[in-house]
Amino acid sequence: YRLKDITRKEYQQWINELRKHYSEGTVRRIHSIMSSALDDAVHEFNILLENPAKKIKIPKDAEKSSKVNHFTREELGKFLDTIKKPVKHAKYQHSIQYYVLFSLLARTGLRIGEALALTWNDIDFEKGVLTVNKTLVYPLNSAPYISTPKSKKSERTIKLDAHTVKLLKKQRINRKEVYLRYPDYKPSDKNLVFHQHDGRWLRTNVVRDYFKTVCKRAGVPILSPHALRHTHAVHLLEAGANIKYVSERLGHASVKVTADTYLHVTRKIEDAALELYQKYLKN
Repeated sequence: YRLKDITRKEYQQWINELRKHYSEGTVRRIHSIMSSALDDAVHEFNILLENPAKKIKIPKDAEKSSKVNHFTREELGKFLDTIKKPVKHAKYQHSIQYYVLFSLLARTGLRIGEALALTWNDIDFEKGVLTVNKTLVYPLNSAPYISTPKSKKSERTIKLDAHTVKLLKKQRINRKEVYLRYPDYKPSDKNLVFHQHDGRWLRTNVVRDYFKTVCKRAGVPILSPHALRHTHAVHLLEAGANIKYVSERLGHASVKVTADTYLHVTRKIEDAALELYQKYLKN
C-alpha cells in the first residue's frame, strides 16, 4: 500500500486480522508503532492529511476462563511417548528435535519464542543451567527477528533437571548425525539448538500445527505448545514447589501474576496448608 491509499476501514480490517494470530497486548504495541509512524506522515512530512489509524478499536480478549489449559501427568506422558515413535514416510525420521523441544518446554516452562531463539551458548552443561536472554518473534507475513524477552523479569537463568540435560546433550549429538545422514539438512550458522532443515529458525506456526497433529495421534486434548508452559507450572505447584520459585522460573512480572493465573491450583495448595496447620494445632 502507498500511505495515501490506506483507509481507516482497511486499517481496522488489518488490526482485526492480527488479533486472530496475536494477543491483545501484542496488537496494541503493533498499532502504537504504526499510528506513531502515520502521525509523522501527517505532521512531520506532510504526506497525509490525516492519520487513518485514529479511533481504531483493538478487539479485546474474551473473558478469561479460570481454567488453564494443561496436560495431566498421564496426558503429558502419552504425548511425549507418541512423538518419540517414528512416523512412516517422514522425511527426517532420524531427527529428535521435536521430542527434545516439547520435552524442554514441559520441563522448564519456557515460552515457545524463548525456546526457538536458544543457541548452544545459552546452555551450561557443567552447571546444568539455561540462560534466557532473547526471544524469536515471527510476525505475520514478515521476516522473523530476535528481540529482547517479554519483560525484564523474563531474562532469567533456569536450573535444568538431569533428564533435560541428558536430552539436550543427545540433541547436540543428533544434530551432527542428521547433518551427515541428510545432505540437504544444513547446520545453522546461528548455532541454534532448534532449526529448520535449511538452517533457518523454526516457524512458530509450523511448530503449533505439528504439536496439534501429535495431540490427535496421542489421543490427548488438542492444545497449543503454550500449554506445556502451563503444564510445567501446574505440575510444579502440585508437587509442592514454592509459588515464588515458580514465578521466577517462568519469568513472570510478579508473584501475583503467577497466583492469579494458577488460581485453581493455589487454592488447593492453600486448602492443603490449612489442613496441615489444623493437624499441627491438634497435636
